[in-house]
Amino acid sequence: MLRKTTIAIALASALPALMCQAVTLQENDNGDYIQLFGEVGVGGHIATNPDYNFNEFYDTKGYVDDSYATLGILGQQGKFLYSLEIDYQRENWLGGSGEFGLHIDKMYVGYAFTPQHWIELGLTDTAFDHYDHFGDFTFNKSVETGEAGDQENTIKYRADLDSLIYGVSYSYEGKHKNGDAQGDIVNGYVGYMSDFFSVVVGAEGRGGSDGISKYGEQRLLGVGARLQVMPKLMLGFNGFVEDEDLATRRAGETFLEYETFRNWGVTVQAKYEFSRAWQVIASYNHEQYESWDVEGPNYDYEGLPPEYGKERTWGSLGATYWPAVNIVLSLEGRVGEAPEAAYAYTRVYF
Repeated sequence: MLRKTTIAIALASALPALMCQAVTLQENDNGDYIQLFGEVGVGGHIATNPDYNFNEFYDTKGYVDDSYATLGILGQQGKFLYSLEIDYQRENWLGGSGEFGLHIDKMYVGYAFTPQHWIELGLTDTAFDHYDHFGDFTFNKSVETGEAGDQENTIKYRADLDSLIYGVSYSYEGKHKNGDAQGDIVNGYVGYMSDFFSVVVGAEGRGGSDGISKYGEQRLLGVGARLQVMPKLMLGFNGFVEDEDLATRRAGETFLEYETFRNWGVTVQAKYEFSRAWQVIASYNHEQYESWDVEGPNYDYEGLPPEYGKERTWGSLGATYWPAVNIVLSLEGRVGEAPEAAYAYTRVYF
């Protein structure tokens, strides 16, 4: 019982196809196992918009590649868990190189106190990262919550009960995905799960870099919810509000004069399943960052075009097709103040 339950919880944040396609390399009668899992995907962002590209991509181009591959090992020996996951991805985010990079995404050991309670230590995703897009059905994430994601030097505790889930993590000397220091990071979540309605609330706080980078202290609150309206129709909601301290002046290698910026965003979505293979997903999205405000005292005139304004609103309509349980094709079109006109992707899981 411990082995099967722990497999499920260790892969709980992965797509269902990934869970059912994992290859068992070794399995002993006492419940120990080693599994191989991964994915290969090709696709990207089409017709990126220079007026709404801020905080998004390393460059504004007609096509920004988002191809990705991952390979991982997941195992259990007794009550000890372990995982190593390696990613090969385009560094296409703001501050990235734009080139392909090989990264160790996860490298941790864990311990299952019971099949419902366990910890992880090492390089792993922070607690709220498991559910920060809980109400987002789009293949390419919509409004970004901005939580810490994967971090080194992390200890995380999670619990998965019948209808109650919760977790908390602490990361020592956390970093932004571009490598900049952010200070110690604490985050967590609590949620209720049922077949009809599910909701997860998460929070995060960071200590700041003490002048080493532009990132100061931060407080984040997020919520995601799903509502099964009809057997084939599901509604989703995601929202966040964040107070983030950012440096407004730099003297040599030291960042100074941190100011607090209020950021928030919401997305409302609907997913209709015509069949096991075909799904249609629509979304409405709005986000607002105080640093974008042309009337604000800390507006960055050099880094942001005046056309941008202090907020953006966009919608999307897309379809996903699963020709097999481990293969998915996705195409999403966007209208309004979106950073790109469309997103297309093909992924194969194993």
